[in-house]
Amino acid sequence: MSTFEFEAAIAGAKEAASAASYDIQKLPEDSIERQALHGVITAIDRLIEAFDAQTDAED
Repeated sequence: MSTFEFEAAIAGAKEAASAASYDIQKLPEDSIERQALHGVITAIDRLIEAFDAQTDAED
């Protein structure tokens, strides 16, 4: 995968995670589903950040 393709994939992942986070906020605040999905999206955000940082370090 080229650098351009990787950066495009990271940008797409960030956009999708942001959209999911927005949708999660629409769930009732005290619902177990919202809490669970919030944990999942937080983990996904951290993975995206780690991949992005690793790529920056390799450049």
